[in-house]
Amino acid sequence: MKTRIASGLICVILLALPCAAPAQTKKYDIKSGIITFDYIIFAGKAKITDKKIVYFDDYGMKECREEFEGNKLTKSFFSDGKTLYTVIHATKTAFKRGDAFRGTELRFDMNELSAKEKESGKAKKLENIIVAGKTCESFERRGNSDRTVLAGWNHIVLLTDYDAGTMKSTTKAVSIQENVSVPPDKFMVPAGYKVQQSTL
Repeated sequence: MKTRIASGLICVILLALPCAAPAQTKKYDIKSGIITFDYIIFAGKAKITDKKIVYFDDYGMKECREEFEGNKLTKSFFSDGKTLYTVIHATKTAFKRGDAFRGTELRFDMNELSAKEKESGKAKKLENIIVAGKTCESFERRGNSDRTVLAGWNHIVLLTDYDAGTMKSTTKAVSIQENVSVPPDKFMVPAGYKVQQSTL
């Protein structure tokens, strides 16, 4: 139940935000990093608190998001630079999700919002804020019944705050390691896992 709520909310947030731009060679302004996030969801009376860790290399073209329940790694979503995969660790199964145009995470760039949204006031720049010790630009985007605030540094999203009334979530970076050596196996299907083609 907990995982279904979390996965459903992530889908809602992604649909509410601008789509990824065409393929490019640099997504972020730094080559590699490891970022730990606190993740809190409020859905009705339910509250879910977990963590996520995002690894990236090659300026974000290779990227992996690990999701946890408590301290247990449950799911990985990664790009090896060519293909996207979802890995379910409980069943040791990896699903091919199609071509990887630009890593796994959103890129922070207000310029990717449409001119119509900016002109209507549905998207607007906010004041800079500090997240995990980094000075971040921020903006908000309003839908018909929801509001999303993002804050980013070097084109990396360090804060996502989503509010749809009865459902709210905050994903906030708590630690950042810059230009570090990222284990190559973060962008590979683990040995012994079965690979399937996703039907989604």
